[in-house]
Amino acid sequence: MPTQAALALVDAIAQQAVSADSSSTGAVRAQAAYVRALVDEVERHHPSERRLASLHDQLGEELARLGALAAAAASDKGPQGSASEAESMIEVLVVDDEDDARDVEVEVLKSLGYRTLTARSGEEAIQVFDARHPPIVLTDWAMPGMSGLELCIALKARQPKTYIILATGFGENARLLEGERAGADDFLRKPMDLEDLQARLLAASRLVRAVDAVSRLSERLRISSPSTPAQA
Repeated sequence: MPTQAALALVDAIAQQAVSADSSSTGAVRAQAAYVRALVDEVERHHPSERRLASLHDQLGEELARLGALAAAAASDKGPQGSASEAESMIEVLVVDDEDDARDVEVEVLKSLGYRTLTARSGEEAIQVFDARHPPIVLTDWAMPGMSGLELCIALKARQPKTYIILATGFGENARLLEGERAGADDFLRKPMDLEDLQARLLAASRLVRAVDAVSRLSERLRISSPSTPAQA
């Protein structure tokens, strides 16, 4: 999950930046501790809670801030801006066996500035994913053949950092927890509320961008400090 990817990056990037022994390392330590606490807060919330999207949004923002502080610590030049500033259009794979529903979702995403890929089934979605590796997947849960839940498991096995939103008419806690265990990062109730869809996609985008930017920064710091042990 992106939250777990964020957590795995935090200790690595903090140690790499601190090894630079600059005056900014105290701020890096404090921000790393805050991001860890925020990840814990995300993990405590039930997947059906609307607050989850805002927490993901906040986590993305704070992770980006950690990246900026770590870069500053490594160069000792002070904060250089958010790691998420260099933004480009994010690609979203929309998976739904119902043509009308899929078309509506695609039009909404395009109006919000996202590039879209589409698939009519879980099996087709895997083919599209293997070819393009989109960072966000919005999939219906109940589909003939491979379900959205099974698709979630398959995609997470390919790329754990993929942010997957399951759209479902199921309201039972047990079903939502089943989706969470499969690796789903967020849920949308069907019929979809378009404002809710927009909020959750914005949160997903910020977190995906932050994890990617901090991951790249962590690799640059590791290369520039070969004596620093690689973190798991």
